[in-house]
Amino acid sequence: MEIRQIQYFLMLCNELHFTEAADKLGISQPTLSQQIRVIENELGTPLFDRIGKKTVLTEAGRLFRQYALQMVQQLENAKAAVTELTNQNVGLFRVAVLPSDLDYRLTPLLIDFHRDFPKTKVQVIPSMNIEELVLDNEVDLGVGLAIQPDSRLERIHFYTETYCLFVNERHDLAQKELIYPEDLPKLPIVMYPQGFYGRDLIDSWCAQHQVSIQPILETGSATSLFQFVKENIGVTIQPSQLITHFESLGIRAIPIMDSPSRQLEMYYRTEKYLNVAVRTFMERLRDYFVK
Repeated sequence: MEIRQIQYFLMLCNELHFTEAADKLGISQPTLSQQIRVIENELGTPLFDRIGKKTVLTEAGRLFRQYALQMVQQLENAKAAVTELTNQNVGLFRVAVLPSDLDYRLTPLLIDFHRDFPKTKVQVIPSMNIEELVLDNEVDLGVGLAIQPDSRLERIHFYTETYCLFVNERHDLAQKELIYPEDLPKLPIVMYPQGFYGRDLIDSWCAQHQVSIQPILETGSATSLFQFVKENIGVTIQPSQLITHFESLGIRAIPIMDSPSRQLEMYYRTEKYLNVAVRTFMERLRDYFVK
């Protein structure tokens, strides 16, 4: 069995249509059918059921797909390892992160990383579906909220993050040392829209403390939210560490009693080869948050 035939099989798994799969592979439909029959003959069992115009995986096909994906991944790992050895980290590193506040804070880290690995192209992909991108091998690394255990993923916890109330230094609350949950409904709050992790976390925390917030402005940009605070239009609830980026704007972070918090993790596919550049990025990310 050739790796080319396995790649044909996986494309058909994705498309479940012989003609469309053949078009994407740049081969004829009869050629694809013949190559699939070669695999089925070697395995001694059908991998697809052909029901009228529909093509569906058999149980054997689903099982073989799991191993086929691993075989292709191992080949990619081998290529990456050799490339790293011979080309000094020339390649592409793809990382998916939570949109807004988390990807914003990666910028200083990425600047330093680029200086040390100028030949490594980096793609930062803000996404609400990080785990899916990692599992589909569309990115090399995911950085986001803690996820449920999954045997297909290696998970590394790197930070527990608390939240504060951010106010303009001229705000009436600016000199307070602590904010209580019951204080929040009275405030002109600016926040992310519902559906953003940061907003949903705060709403859940508020429900636990039997309070609710009604933002006067909503935006998906951390920078915009802090501009509103800078202009004393409203206050916002954000990860405590962000103060290092916005303190120069005349903004103060006030701790919240029994603060909301979130667990941050890095995760990647268990069988994924991580080159020196990716491993270095992971170490620096952990050090950056705990320093």
